[in-house]
Amino acid sequence: MTPPADPGPPPAEGLRPLRHLLPYYRKYAAAYLFGVSALIAAVVLRLFVPQRLGVAIEDLRQAADDTAAAEPERLRALLLSSVLFILGIAVVGALTRVWSRWSILGTSRRVVHDLREQLFEHLTRLAPSFYLRTSTGQILSRSMNDMNNVQGLTGPVFLYIAETGLLFGVGIAMMAAISPVLTFWTLLPFPFFILRARTLAKRIQEGARAAQDSLGFMSDKVAESLGGAQVIKTLGLEAVDRGRFERHAGEYRALNLEVTRARTKLMPAMMLLTALAQLLALAIGLPMAQQGTIPVGQFISFLIFVQMLAGPTATLGFVISSLQRGAAAVARIQELVDSEITLPESPGLESPQRLDGTLEVRNLSVVRPAPPGEGGGPRRVLRDVSFELPAGGTLGIVGHTGSGKSTLVAALARQIEVPENTLLYGGRCATELSPRGVRRHIGLVPQDPFLFSATLAENVALGRPDASPLEIDEAVRIAQLAKDLGQLPEGLETTVGERGVNLSGGQRQRTALARAVLMRPDLLLLDDTLSAVDTETAEAILSELEPIMASRSTVIVAHRLSTVRHAQRILVLEEGALVESGTHDELLAAAGVYADLWSSQAEESRGRTTSDSEQETAR
Repeated sequence: MTPPADPGPPPAEGLRPLRHLLPYYRKYAAAYLFGVSALIAAVVLRLFVPQRLGVAIEDLRQAADDTAAAEPERLRALLLSSVLFILGIAVVGALTRVWSRWSILGTSRRVVHDLREQLFEHLTRLAPSFYLRTSTGQILSRSMNDMNNVQGLTGPVFLYIAETGLLFGVGIAMMAAISPVLTFWTLLPFPFFILRARTLAKRIQEGARAAQDSLGFMSDKVAESLGGAQVIKTLGLEAVDRGRFERHAGEYRALNLEVTRARTKLMPAMMLLTALAQLLALAIGLPMAQQGTIPVGQFISFLIFVQMLAGPTATLGFVISSLQRGAAAVARIQELVDSEITLPESPGLESPQRLDGTLEVRNLSVVRPAPPGEGGGPRRVLRDVSFELPAGGTLGIVGHTGSGKSTLVAALARQIEVPENTLLYGGRCATELSPRGVRRHIGLVPQDPFLFSATLAENVALGRPDASPLEIDEAVRIAQLAKDLGQLPEGLETTVGERGVNLSGGQRQRTALARAVLMRPDLLLLDDTLSAVDTETAEAILSELEPIMASRSTVIVAHRLSTVRHAQRILVLEEGALVESGTHDELLAAAGVYADLWSSQAEESRGRTTSDSEQETAR
């Protein structure tokens, strides 16, 4: 199975994606400033310890050489004062270090919280067409795994970078104050190792980006397998499905191993750099101390400074790799944030109080991109469709599979973008109205409805949470769902499970229909809503809906033509174009596409009736 394409732009190079985090750093500038200030204090105090230790060693050595000052009491007092001073510095430094971590790490969680909210709010504003070309696995991977990398970037990585920079800046300054020559030779290998680190860092970023994309594809495969578990078991495809998952998992493992190999080369390089710096400090500095060029106490302080820089240098590999992974994560998240909102909620758009009046469509054409994983360019699914539906009228839409019926309904429901002046509600252009405001007055019942993991009553009342139990009962009765309540353990209070898994297809459709009926919308759109129920139940539903449809405009898409035969007008679509229009009798008399469909369905119905009769006779 070909994994769905990830439609984002090419991965950004280097650390440029990190600029997208600047607004969050500005928002929490005070907290980060406090954390960095505490970190500066902690680093300065930490580096002050070896400097003070060197001074104490020199004082003790001079006191020991001076016979007059070499009394045991004098030496003990000098030693005690130095120890207490260093201990006090260490305690204060530890406290400021804790404050810096509390401030920076805590703020990183606030940044990611805000970023998650922004991303989710943006995803809710994207048109359904976005989700047709972007896989769920990619969205989940970016919303969760990439967010974790960003949290590390704005917390621990930020902390390590700030601390390492301060340690190197202040530490090198203190080392240079002791001996500029020794400092030069000790730090000489650093530029060569940094060039090597940059090469490895680029490989880490590219590998991390590919690994996160692969994780999205694997997430898609898991969701597909869980959703289609019944089909897989029915057809005995467990081994085949497991093989597909293993291919995705193997690819993800291989990409992660590539990143790990790059990281394993980076970490030893940093450790080797540390060891080489210490070796140079000893090899060059020890003769200088013996010759008296550097006082012994200061030489010991210099060695401690080098040792203190060894830790940050060794973790520099982790910082670089985490920085690259974080940059790749920010780029992937930003691709979602930058996705164009094709149905924007602009402040100047009117939010209508009602959708009464004529529904008018003028030369409506809709072009959609090719589905993910498929070649070819955009395709036109509707071609210059025009019609009018009077207020309170009923319109039927029929046609072969793929003729554009559901796309037309999606346009009427303001689920997809339409050109200006092609769709009008009561004479008002749809593009001048708030899409969200329009949808409040539309009851859309799709062929494959979505139910949440909640009680049946809660799913029915989803659009009107304040509905009374009597109103819910009435909607359930109209949708012919009341007769099925006895089959459910707790009736309307039965939890239907994820996506309504413990309901039949017909029960899910009727639940969605009850949900729309309860809303009492101005425009009712039924997209092949009765396809999963028998003819008798469909007739009963239409009979119950008649009083409701009489006071509001209704559009019924149907595969079964008997469902729309009583509509005031019927449209026949063929390959996205409107080829016939009229009443049931007019279309039959025209002997066109509608008449052919009616004839073939009547023949199928007679065939089923004959077959049932023969089986009954045989019994």
